[in-house]
Amino acid sequence: MRRSFLLTLLPVLSALAVTAQVQAQIPSAEQILSQFKPTHYVEYDTPAANEIAACKVDVERGQGVAGFVVYGPAGQVLRRFTDTNGDNKADLFRYYRMGLEVYRDIDANKNEKPDQHRWMNWGGMKWGIDRNEDGAIDEWRVLSAQEAAQIAVESMAKNDVRGLASVLVSAEDLTAVKASPAISQQLLKAVGNPEGQLRQILTSTKALTRQTKWVRFDPSVPGLVPREDGKAGVDLTVYENAMAIVANGEAHELISVGEMIRIGEVWKLCGIPRPLDGGNAQIQVGGILMQPMLASGAVDAPPEMAKEMEDLLASLQTLDENSPSGNVTPAALANYNKQRADLIEKIIRVVPSEQERVQWIQQFADGVGAAVQTGQYNAGLKRLEALQEQVKSNDVLLGYVWYRRLMAEYAVRLQDPKEENRQQAQEWWLKQLQVFAERWPKTNDTSDAIVQLAISLELMGRVDDAKRWYTELVRDYAATNPGIRARGALRRLSLAGKPLELAGRSLTGQEISSKQYVGKVTLVVFWATWAKPYTDELPRLVGIHQKYQRSGFEILGVNLDADAAGIRDYLQKNGGNWQNIREAGGTDGKLARDFGIVSVPTMFLVDKSGRVAGAITPENLEAAVKTLLLGQPLEAIPRQGAVGTLPRRN
Repeated sequence: MRRSFLLTLLPVLSALAVTAQVQAQIPSAEQILSQFKPTHYVEYDTPAANEIAACKVDVERGQGVAGFVVYGPAGQVLRRFTDTNGDNKADLFRYYRMGLEVYRDIDANKNEKPDQHRWMNWGGMKWGIDRNEDGAIDEWRVLSAQEAAQIAVESMAKNDVRGLASVLVSAEDLTAVKASPAISQQLLKAVGNPEGQLRQILTSTKALTRQTKWVRFDPSVPGLVPREDGKAGVDLTVYENAMAIVANGEAHELISVGEMIRIGEVWKLCGIPRPLDGGNAQIQVGGILMQPMLASGAVDAPPEMAKEMEDLLASLQTLDENSPSGNVTPAALANYNKQRADLIEKIIRVVPSEQERVQWIQQFADGVGAAVQTGQYNAGLKRLEALQEQVKSNDVLLGYVWYRRLMAEYAVRLQDPKEENRQQAQEWWLKQLQVFAERWPKTNDTSDAIVQLAISLELMGRVDDAKRWYTELVRDYAATNPGIRARGALRRLSLAGKPLELAGRSLTGQEISSKQYVGKVTLVVFWATWAKPYTDELPRLVGIHQKYQRSGFEILGVNLDADAAGIRDYLQKNGGNWQNIREAGGTDGKLARDFGIVSVPTMFLVDKSGRVAGAITPENLEAAVKTLLLGQPLEAIPRQGAVGTLPRRN
């Protein structure tokens, strides 16, 4: 219906000039904006109802193409619908956000139905093919690892088997990389019967529902599986034990995405994601592609040891094939993890080479450490402590195990019901992070440890100590995600007395700049709908805003939700309808990185001259606002009132 409407109007484009008669046939901005929508979800600009009258539609021609372009109130492009082959039928439908194209529907075979869908710029990098033109993606031509994980998890939450299957590794994929018969068999078995696997998962988890919101992808460093390993005919790029974070209201949940593999320009999953709650808390200790294997014909171990290794691997495979499912009790899950640890410890003792031994130890530490952090397997901490003693002669491996034992022990200590003991656990955690960072300054885990240390110190008000560690991150780990965020944190912590430079687009696509607030006392607050501390303090902020707005006080929000779908409902329910910048990418977006946002809410005050007066807490906000409205400086900069840390995988 939408495209047939446009097709009846495109013949006017054949006119040599836009005459008054032709102009009268051009659809209005309201018609185009209301009748045409992207086939698939993407965040794109649509003006508010009272702004549509200020939009305009122009005819566009050039180099054999013709079409309509819709401009917004500020002159920015909103839509561009084009006939690319001169048949007077639109075959390219483009949608824009903040002046950049974010999505296009393409009718590549010119039959008046879209068969390709591409995301770009703010929208991502997906490129999907809809072979039967029914509105669902059948295969992907370009797909990042983050987008593949998001599609899988969101499809599972919606019970969409077809969407899930589109990002699972297929027989064609394995043929393309020349996977060995054994690897192909294992991978296809892992992704087999996605409908049955999904049904079983959804009946035993509360972490995935239709209300579940995607938060972010949290992988480890990708690894290379060389073709010399005999698992494929080409080098493989693999994510091992990738994780994702989702939100259910105020609660955040971990989803084990597992192993992922890159096939050309497309990332695929090597198994069905598993929520780490209740009966689904099954921790995979290593995947299929990066599971240590015996080299055929190259084992120096005695025959009886090789036979023992073969038997242990077979036992491990059998155990995993019969892993707990459904409404399993914590005791049953703990027993499963114990049996698995028993087998891996035996494997470690009989592997024929030191390299394989190290690989098994690392996977054992990863899996048992993650299991402990679910709260379902505290006994695993003892195993990590014992393993730590066993690897003391290998300093690099010791650091690897030590860090995972540290995270597991911290999770166990935080389970103590006594508040004073949990406070002691926090102090212990800080000291241990510092010990690790100083003892192992060059590992892949070091930057993660330092950023956790700096964040914790900042939230405790120890800003100078936090700055010292942020500075070390910027100096030694500038290219890492922690290093990038640390650079922003140092900038934010040094804002006092400097002009604020903050700009972006509002929830309705309008340009907003902090310069518009010069002459007013302004509270800048970075917030998200999932941050309970912000929701708890919002009534206080609304009250102060209403009380002092006429005296020259304003609030400028920066929203950090990954998904904009629930923002309007949240504002209607809770208030906070001042101007809000909508930051693409949420907590991983540009503004969040530039200001080093480590917790939500993060707030600071700007005086009438447009200079940052200092960080602030809700408790002393009103007194600070009154002081600045009188033109007086703040006597002291209170510590930042950031109390809700960003969701992350420990």
